[in-house]
Amino acid sequence: MPGVTISAGYGAGGSIIAPALAQRLGATYLDRAISTRVADQLNVSVKEAEGGTVNRSLVDRVLKALAPLGDGAFGTVPPNAFPPEVEAERFRDQSEVIMRDALVGGAVILGRAGAAALRDEPLVLRVRLFGPSAARARAAAVIEGIPPETAKKQLPEIDRARAHYVRRLYSADIDDPSLYQLQIDSTAIAHEACVEIIATAYASLIA
Repeated sequence: MPGVTISAGYGAGGSIIAPALAQRLGATYLDRAISTRVADQLNVSVKEAEGGTVNRSLVDRVLKALAPLGDGAFGTVPPNAFPPEVEAERFRDQSEVIMRDALVGGAVILGRAGAAALRDEPLVLRVRLFGPSAARARAAAVIEGIPPETAKKQLPEIDRARAHYVRRLYSADIDDPSLYQLQIDSTAIAHEACVEIIATAYASLIA
């Protein structure tokens, strides 16, 4: 089951590096579930995200925002038909089916808690892209074509939303180094170089 999962902080260039890597490897590219738009819709509070508090409202927001990406995982099930734990399990299972199907022919997976979901797969390289918050905010402003002040404001909320997604589905810390074989400060290393570093590491892993 060959492939690469990439977990990227906001502004770390995941949306640039991951598809470029997929092209470099001739692999399928599977985009993230928690996009900037979805993270903004979730509006995860500091208390909920940092304290790990999960209430009915937050679960509803997460599943409502992500359900369209689940390829029918919930079908026409009425809202609130299942308790939060069951809904999260259903979404997690469907998400894993999508990822594993993509991996059959080789895939680069951005986000989707791939590092946690596939941590036991020996032929999957798990990568974390990060960098100092200030540097990531500056990079995000350029990547998204938005004012620096907007990127700086969005960074903590989007980071928290993505971290909560991983914690909610896998009880894992997105910044846990044990989840990754390779971590790169992609604000200090050019994106093209990051692609080559990851491609080289992946070749070594599957050799």
